[in-house]
Amino acid sequence: MADLTTARVEIESLVLKLSVLDGDMRWEADALAAHHLLERAQFRDPADPSHPTDEWSTAHAAFHNALLAGCSNRRLRDIAQALRQEAELYLQWSVSFSNEPDRHSAGEHRALLDAALARKADLAQELLRDHIAHTAQLLISCAVDEPNSAEVDLC
Repeated sequence: MADLTTARVEIESLVLKLSVLDGDMRWEADALAAHHLLERAQFRDPADPSHPTDEWSTAHAAFHNALLAGCSNRRLRDIAQALRQEAELYLQWSVSFSNEPDRHSAGEHRALLDAALARKADLAQELLRDHIAHTAQLLISCAVDEPNSAEVDLC
């Protein structure tokens, strides 16, 4: 997870920076639309309140992919999206990652969108670096080296 996070922080934030610099009005509209869907997706599943709903997970991935889609370098974009997909597996297997009292995930996504649309490439890059690193650190802190089948949710 640590190696994956390092790669994502470097590559995905670079791709976002290039998206902000390269993206056109269609990219802006797609990012705005994807954020709109993310904001309105139900986060908690009543049947499993410790994890996000499939609807939210899909909207979350679509939002981040929309932010990256403005990058004109297809190879970098493909690498970033492959790393993001790999990281999604950790999110699906993890304990809840949005129960932190000091974290406002919706605010983080809004700030990413606002920086991207304002064409503040360096700010968008830094916000994404922090967003990825924060989530990964939470997942790492909740990991156990030797899982006990009787105790799944330790965090």
